[in-house]
Amino acid sequence: MTSEALNTAELFQVALDSAGMGSWELYLSTGAIHRTLRHDHIFGYSEIQPFWDLEMTVEHIADEDRPLVRRAFYEAELTGAIDVEARLRRTVGGDTRWIHLSGRTFYVDGMPTRVAGVIADVTRRRAVEDRLRQAQKIEALGQLTGGVAHDFNNLLQVISGGLQLVARQSDAARRESIFSAMRQAVDRGASLCRQLLAFSRRQPLKPEAVNLKRLIDEMLELLTRSLRGDIHIRTEFAEPLWNVEVDPGELELVILNLAVNARDAMPNGGTIEIAAKNAAAPADHDLAGEFVRLDIADSGIGMTPDVLAHAFEPFFTTKEVGSGSGLGLAQAHGFAKASGGAVRIASTPGRGTLVSLFLPRTLKSPAYVPELLPHAHDDRPGAGAQVLVVEDDDEVAALTVEMINQLGYDTTRVASAEAALGALADRRCVDIVFSDVMMPGRMNGVELAQEIRRRRPNLPVLLTSGYAESARRKAGGQQVKIIPKPYRIDELRDALAAVRQDGGKSIREH
Repeated sequence: MTSEALNTAELFQVALDSAGMGSWELYLSTGAIHRTLRHDHIFGYSEIQPFWDLEMTVEHIADEDRPLVRRAFYEAELTGAIDVEARLRRTVGGDTRWIHLSGRTFYVDGMPTRVAGVIADVTRRRAVEDRLRQAQKIEALGQLTGGVAHDFNNLLQVISGGLQLVARQSDAARRESIFSAMRQAVDRGASLCRQLLAFSRRQPLKPEAVNLKRLIDEMLELLTRSLRGDIHIRTEFAEPLWNVEVDPGELELVILNLAVNARDAMPNGGTIEIAAKNAAAPADHDLAGEFVRLDIADSGIGMTPDVLAHAFEPFFTTKEVGSGSGLGLAQAHGFAKASGGAVRIASTPGRGTLVSLFLPRTLKSPAYVPELLPHAHDDRPGAGAQVLVVEDDDEVAALTVEMINQLGYDTTRVASAEAALGALADRRCVDIVFSDVMMPGRMNGVELAQEIRRRRPNLPVLLTSGYAESARRKAGGQQVKIIPKPYRIDELRDALAAVRQDGGKSIREH
């Protein structure tokens, strides 16, 4: 070998070593593999082995990946290249790694004689990709539940509106029609639920000052109903206990999910301890400031280290199929992070599990809303005003029109934004446009509101959506009123009155 060739080979080896790669060369006539020391290091050996062949490579591969590797080498003779990743069970240490084999086939007189290439340990890269894939799953779940929320809230709107109208309707035929629509909505909702893998909300938290002791005391009846008779709840709160700034509804859901998890971990009964005390930021999180530590502990079966390592992963569950979605702890983790806090979990097999939420302290005082006597309202404020209802769902449209008519308005219903613009084109008398945000066709409700504002700037528009936060994002900085589904008839009355009074001018979002 010439000096120049030697230098090139040395430089090539330096490059491979720097990249953490080993090289190999398979001779097809014998099956023997010539390789570098780095190759054997990746397979778990401290020194190069005296002999290596294709069968030795395959023997080190995890059982489930061996057919994949065998096929890749076989196809390399036909395609001229090999590119495969597989799990490797190393002899020394017994740990499992991911390897990437890549290379090309060399031919003599058209016949394959050898396959040469490189090997790399890609365990770290696979771990990063897995985390990214999990993040993408969460994002996809958020997108999925947004659409589901819209559909499901349409069903709830039929039921909610129907229940309110039944009490106001004396005509037997009309009452039966309302009941029929409600029954159909229940059937559709049951079908939708069977298709769901899990439930997740993708709406921003609405933090406020919360007294944890008061919130949990008010939840005790709900928790007791959700647990079995052989499960006991014990509470302990430090005195004084700081207030926290969190979304109270989301916190209640987290506590309920954790309590249900604890119940399922105690098949023979036991105790759930809920305690709260003032605390500093957890040392193992990048947080600073003052927190309240909320502990929820059970005396159940606990978790092994392997299970504990996956506890916060969405969809991970040790429960039987149909017994749990695997989103409870993931939701607690997401809630704590979104609230500016953290969550920790500790568990010992046979001794139970402790979940600790660190929630940020606030100096604000909880808001107290005194119970007021009901105000007298005009139940028919419409006084014959004309509402153009834009709704593609026939059942929702029927109930919505009935509710608006009950409020004294006259209605015209269309099923798309394009049809609404057509109805407005002849300058017919319309006092309010009430439109769903999500509709079929080229234009959604927000875009319809923009176009109406361009054509008839003084015509009030009220939007509604089962996924109101997404609608607000689509609306951007535009001053458009959005009422979320499901809405009560009194909320609809107030929203219609507000947009009518403002006459299309800037108003506060509902």
